[in-house]
Amino acid sequence: METHFLNEAVTGLERPEAAPFSPLPWYNPHGDCIVYQIEDEAVVADRVDEFLTIYRSAEDDRPIGFELKEVMALVRTFGCDTLRVDAELKGDELISVRALYLAAYEQVPKSIRRRQAYASAPLPHPGRDTVAIPQQSAA
Repeated sequence: METHFLNEAVTGLERPEAAPFSPLPWYNPHGDCIVYQIEDEAVVADRVDEFLTIYRSAEDDRPIGFELKEVMALVRTFGCDTLRVDAELKGDELISVRALYLAAYEQVPKSIRRRQAYASAPLPHPGRDTVAIPQQSAA
């Protein structure tokens, strides 16, 4: 069999080792969302409402994370002082994911399905549930 003409260009490349999985919430400024996942496995996204998407294990359907959207809108609605964690952070605001999660729940009309979904998502442990958001966006 003939060797592909690009074979030499790619065979010598070494892929960097993947960063180890870290179950910490993080703010994605491009999507204006907080992403949190406790297991490093494939997920099925279950959209709950305009703010919350629950990530369920593709293997056994258990909730293993979530995505919380419209972070800046929630911060503007509730005020950064309500969601802020007291800490010195240069250029950013440190906010509580749990407080933001509850704020999202309060925004949309209540239903049994929403209550069950919000209750089922794994939340970060206290003390590990903060994310940095840009200060100028939070004002």
